[in-house]
Amino acid sequence: GVMLAGVVLAGGIGCEDNGSGPGRPPPAAPAAAAAMAAGLIVAESPAGAKDVLAVRKDAADGEEVVVRGRIGGRAEPFTEGRAQFQLVDLSIKDCKEIEGDGCPPPWDMCCAESGELAAGSLTVQVAGADGRPLKAGIEGVGGLKPLSEVSVKGTVQKSPDGKALTVNATELHVKPG
Repeated sequence: GVMLAGVVLAGGIGCEDNGSGPGRPPPAAPAAAAAMAAGLIVAESPAGAKDVLAVRKDAADGEEVVVRGRIGGRAEPFTEGRAQFQLVDLSIKDCKEIEGDGCPPPWDMCCAESGELAAGSLTVQVAGADGRPLKAGIEGVGGLKPLSEVSVKGTVQKSPDGKALTVNATELHVKPG
């Protein structure tokens, strides 16, 4: 009889555990951070950083570069569910720096000319082995957020028409503050 009671008790404990079981999705941030390569977020800014405008102008496809800029350029600078964001040249003012500008999110920089914005921005992504951006949102990883100033070391990937430029990041440094 004693053994049976033990079995029933164990079963009871198992049932109560359902609250944290597989039914609940895991919190997003640790999963995203885990998907990022170890060593992606670095404490020191990679040496030799150039501005977005300079990299867009001079960098060749496949070249390793260090580019410095600010996350922004549209209302949603981070791509949902992808390790990807838009980086804008530091010379382009975000709207909170312009007196009387009515932009709701200052980082969409809607006060900048769209041509200036296109010329002064590029895409940064953290790619998996297949060369596609990892399927994990990168916002919040290492303190990345809209208007963060970041330096990115990575390889340039140009679109066939040469208009779009993506940097496949191997190192990201977020400027404190």
